Amino acid sequence: MNSLRTSQYNLRRREQRARESLDERFQRRSARNAADRLRRARARSDQQMANRVNSQAETNVSEHDCGMMTEICNFCQALYWRNELNSSNKYTKCCHDGKVRLPNLAETPDLLKEFLTNNSLEARNYQNHIREYNAALAFASMVAEVKSPPANGPYCFRIHGHIYHRIAPLYSNERFKPGYGQLYIFDASEANSRRLENNPSCLSSVMEKLDALLRTINPYAKSYLQMHQLIQSNPTVNVKMIFMEHLDLDMRRYNAPTSRTEVAAIFVGDDGEPPANRDICIYPIGEGCKNISPLNQCNDPMVYPLLFPRGEQGWSNEMEHVEERRSAKRNRVTQLQFYAYRLSVRSGFSLLHSSGKLFQQYVVDAYVKTEGSRLNYIRLNQKDLRVEFYRGLLDALTTRASNNNLRVGKLVILPSSFQGSPRSMQQNYQDAMAMVRKFGRPDLFVTFTCNPSWPEILNAMQGRERPENRPDIVVRV
Repeated sequence: MNSLRTSQYNLRRREQRARESLDERFQRRSARNAADRLRRARARSDQQMANRVNSQAETNVSEHDCGMMTEICNFCQALYWRNELNSSNKYTKCCHDGKVRLPNLAETPDLLKEFLTNNSLEARNYQNHIREYNAALAFASMVAEVKSPPANGPYCFRIHGHIYHRIAPLYSNERFKPGYGQLYIFDASEANSRRLENNPSCLSSVMEKLDALLRTINPYAKSYLQMHQLIQSNPTVNVKMIFMEHLDLDMRRYNAPTSRTEVAAIFVGDDGEPPANRDICIYPIGEGCKNISPLNQCNDPMVYPLLFPRGEQGWSNEMEHVEERRSAKRNRVTQLQFYAYRLSVRSGFSLLHSSGKLFQQYVVDAYVKTEGSRLNYIRLNQKDLRVEFYRGLLDALTTRASNNNLRVGKLVILPSSFQGSPRSMQQNYQDAMAMVRKFGRPDLFVTFTCNPSWPEILNAMQGRERPENRPDIVVRV
């Protein structure tokens, strides 16, 4: 019915236009054009009004700013932003609510502070090649598969796989060139020439100054030189040097030491018992390098002499919580708590946070050691983790191995409580799908990218620090 009416209306309209004169047709078209112009003008006016309202609304939105790091922990004096309060209105990421109390790092030597804060040729070279300087002057090596990000951007220290720390005997042999702690028994000029052969981008003047500094204040350099002098004076006696994990052990377990520095004891003779598994033992001659346990407190100062030039000790499993704040369940400082305390920002100059690329390496090394300790705990405590619930999986593997005439090894179950494990990822996925089943599909997927030029990040930088070298600040902002 409606289509019939429409066709009849169009027919009458065509007949009417056919009968109208030229003047009538001109007036009709002029009125139509005027109406179109008025309609377009009104549409433009409405659009301009809407844009004006939107611009006013955008300018009224204040930019979010975390402000300055003005909040201070009452226990360890760590600096925080106000929004970093936890659910209990406390700052606990630094010292675990006062349970962790570590000795302060020694004052930074003037030479290192000058290299990290000045803009001279030597200072710029030191800042750009600080990892090479540290590796050349280290007492132990760090072995890892370093894989740079596949793009052109700021420097980023990234590894693949595991990290190994290795130490060499006192004297090198024909197969290996002298390196690391072996160079501290040489004359300073000869040692620096050998270091510069492997690090051509380093400056000779900077290397000489750093070598002289470490020979003066570093206890490990003194220990190596003292052992060398003792061997030269007693060439027929067996000598070994032990960097012990616990310096207060009963020395009657071994032969009485003839010499002892701040960090090591030098023993003469081979009648004593061998040191503990985690102690570092340096022999005069050996076959290649030996691995250092990541649980040894000498690990960090021997690998990073430019971060701990005075030989400050690292984490030890004997560190305990503050007595008045410890709990009945746990009373020892974990690796995570130790490094969280060390990486916390406090007022004053920090050699650790100002070391640029070397600080990135130290953070990655600390994370890998902490994660390795967690994996080792899971490996040694399978019964406590109730892995008998995976009995069906064990039976399936045993059956498959017997059918293929294979030997079943020791199976280690990685539970979902370990972040980043396949079971953890699967559990998170199932939780997300449960929310979708309950509330429906999500409407928005919101993400944003961090800008290193945010004022909170720039205000937290000190001296010549750059945002890419302070991942601790970036991730907190």
